[in-house]
Amino acid sequence: MTSLAAGLRASPIPGRIIAAWNALAARVNPVALIAAACVVLVGPLIVFRGYNADEGLAVSIARTALEDGQWLVPYVFNMRWIERPTLLSWVIAAISAPFGEVNQITARLPIALSVLAGCLLIYWLLRQVSASVAAALFGAALFLACPLVIRSYVTITADLPLAVLLFLAFCLWWSGNAKGSISVLRWLAIGVVLAFAGLLKGPQPIAYFALGVGLYVLVTRSWRQLPGLILAGLICAAPLAAWYAAVYTPGDEGSWAAFMRVRPAVLLPGPLRAAFDTLVETLPAALAAAVFLIGSAVRGREFVRPGFIPALACYAFTAAVVILFWPGGSLPRYYLPMVLPLSVFGGLGYDLFGARRPEIVAPILVFTVALLTYALIYALVSPLLPQQYRQARIEAGELTALVQAAPAPIYRYGDTALNTLPYVPGRIVIATEDEMAAAPAPAWMILPADQAEALLARRPGKLRVVRPLGDVGQWRLLRLDP
Repeated sequence: MTSLAAGLRASPIPGRIIAAWNALAARVNPVALIAAACVVLVGPLIVFRGYNADEGLAVSIARTALEDGQWLVPYVFNMRWIERPTLLSWVIAAISAPFGEVNQITARLPIALSVLAGCLLIYWLLRQVSASVAAALFGAALFLACPLVIRSYVTITADLPLAVLLFLAFCLWWSGNAKGSISVLRWLAIGVVLAFAGLLKGPQPIAYFALGVGLYVLVTRSWRQLPGLILAGLICAAPLAAWYAAVYTPGDEGSWAAFMRVRPAVLLPGPLRAAFDTLVETLPAALAAAVFLIGSAVRGREFVRPGFIPALACYAFTAAVVILFWPGGSLPRYYLPMVLPLSVFGGLGYDLFGARRPEIVAPILVFTVALLTYALIYALVSPLLPQQYRQARIEAGELTALVQAAPAPIYRYGDTALNTLPYVPGRIVIATEDEMAAAPAPAWMILPADQAEALLARRPGKLRVVRPLGDVGQWRLLRLDP
């Protein structure tokens, strides 16, 4: 290992790699380059990537809001769903309204714009703290190259927009703090941004800002900021409290407690496993950030405006540590808000070591470019492999043709065909097995294979299997004829 490090230090290659990156940064418009990279990496996936994971949930809520007018209280078709506010679904429904229906492009547009906004915020903040253009571009590249972010490029969940909004609130706060005074108007703006963040996924993720900035204020004894923090908190809390009060019915507190893991319903991986998984998912930003933090500590002096590194560290790590030890465990996607500050630290590391010790930065830069190349191949291959990337969409087309040939309501059990049914027009009803057993004909029914067998036994004669559904045929499409 020592000989490898010595070889890298003696080799001219690391210096040439850094020089090439610097030349790229000097020759292009950085904002245009960031926008172009996002279009190339994300654009094909918007169109060609079918719904996967649990994207169908947000899309179904948006579709129900548009079709049935269920906006304030989220519904998944006929099922009330009140775990948390669903701002992302409301935005999707609003964007889709002029078209009369929710489609894949309108559903994914908010996520794609969040990717671009995250890159631009990282670039802007690095330039604000006097980082070079090359370093700021490196910070944006680190963000785009994180496996956690690559998987979130177009994934229709609230995690990525939430991370970007929380980071926007931090940027607004730091910009005022760096000037020595944060105006009431700025605190109002911070409160509004945090309110939007809270409406995406509930109040808990706001801890990234509240705990991070709160700890910095406590450590630096910036007591004059406390009234502003309280004001921002009240502005953030008001719409959240109003929503919870408006939708509440007795018994909802159990669902809220389970979702917030105040009373964990699912046991997730413990701290050690979660920490390892998160480290892997946030490379190379985590590696670049570690290089900078260790290097700046060894050198023992500030490389940017005094207070910035502690403030950013408080924001990045305070809530992350709490989440790591939260009852019930945690998942890597809970740490998406941490990726943006890690990328900023990585950008600062580029300036700290790029010229003096290129052998430290160049391998991380190569690793970053390699991951971006993988992401590019992933995006460009998606149109060519429909079964791998668009199975839910293809299956939905086949199902739509069957339903249109013999119109009838579609009964669905639980979250069966979660990513297929959002594509299928018509009346969709979530029902129990007993409700399906009593449903009037004609009807279509989709449920797991074993439950389909039980239902066939309860309704012999008129109920028949039409075809299997799902990537491994785990569901059955049944037809109930008059």
